[in-house]
Amino acid sequence: MTAKTRLVVLCMTGLIVVSLSASVMSFAFLGWRWNPGAIDMEIQLGPAAGLLDGSADWDQCVMAGFQEWNAVLEPAGVFFNPILGSTRGPASDDGFNNVFFSDTFFGTPWDPTSLALANTWYFERDGVDEAVESDVLFNTGASFNCYRGPTRGIGSTPELSAFDAKRIFVHELGHTLGLDHPDENGQAVDAIMNSTDFPGNPIDTLTNDDINGVLTLYGIAVTGLPFPPRDEVFLFFLDLQILYRDALLRIQNNPGFVDAEGSAVWFPEWLRYRLSGCSGDEAALRVLLQVEGQGIQPVCAEIAEGTIPAFPPRNESLDFLLALDSYYQSILGRPVLFDFIDREGIAVWLVEYLRYRVNGCDHPTATQRVEDIILTGVTSPVCA
Repeated sequence: MTAKTRLVVLCMTGLIVVSLSASVMSFAFLGWRWNPGAIDMEIQLGPAAGLLDGSADWDQCVMAGFQEWNAVLEPAGVFFNPILGSTRGPASDDGFNNVFFSDTFFGTPWDPTSLALANTWYFERDGVDEAVESDVLFNTGASFNCYRGPTRGIGSTPELSAFDAKRIFVHELGHTLGLDHPDENGQAVDAIMNSTDFPGNPIDTLTNDDINGVLTLYGIAVTGLPFPPRDEVFLFFLDLQILYRDALLRIQNNPGFVDAEGSAVWFPEWLRYRLSGCSGDEAALRVLLQVEGQGIQPVCAEIAEGTIPAFPPRNESLDFLLALDSYYQSILGRPVLFDFIDREGIAVWLVEYLRYRVNGCDHPTATQRVEDIILTGVTSPVCA
């Protein structure tokens, strides 16, 4: 049976204590994400008076946090569904996501400096784990208000010196989604997901780092590597087969278990992971998790816009194709197929085609330049 695990991310004034996190790129992940669809949240924060941004109560204050995240989550396939006026009694591991004030953490006393925490349960999966419950608790012993602008901190006059509940809630919802603290993972970026909230802190809304982090976690490419659409890679692969058959007079006697469409889909995915900071083995694992139906996995590094990393050596490409072939045979039970192109040819020429594509060449140009290399040995420069 798949294990169900609990992780508490505890937010403090100037410090956040967290365990079991994984460091990646300029944002950081906790290791889980939600299945596509609505994340229902039972809102039970209750009445308030004198909130500086004009909110009628605490529930209205945090609604702005839901709106911020939902405005950027559409490509990820998930969204928050706040349920106002809920009377469901909060409990840990009950299958419901509650947002509430509490004088304890489900019976455990708060640290005196704690502001809020996210209490998340998830199922352990191959690849990214599956979140199934996340409660957000605010400490009744802390001083809160609702406002924009620099954090006012803690003082004797709550309406003038208090932490902003809305930005703290945005931060906690980031943990619910699966984001960790960049600053605790060796990164110096502007992010509402950083671990500290201190007097004068001006970050009161999501930053590009927060947004890119959640989209990357949910499998959306945000790094700008211009990979071609799958149908064009497939067309190139079919043209390559014809070239091997008609111009090179090769015989259809190369055995394998991956069909042309599989090669056209999964090899570019492997290369995308490889160019985005993953080792050859890490990239292969992420692709096989996709083949298993575990969804698009996060990449291993953020690539600056306009940067084309160095392409991997040919032996790595061949190693991946052999691993994919073995998976199709032993796990998927596919029958043997015979092709005009051997695995070495696929490894070499798919890389060359994709190298031209990510460097500015359109499909016809890239196809022609690869054919020129095969037939004449002349390598033309890339297009950008």
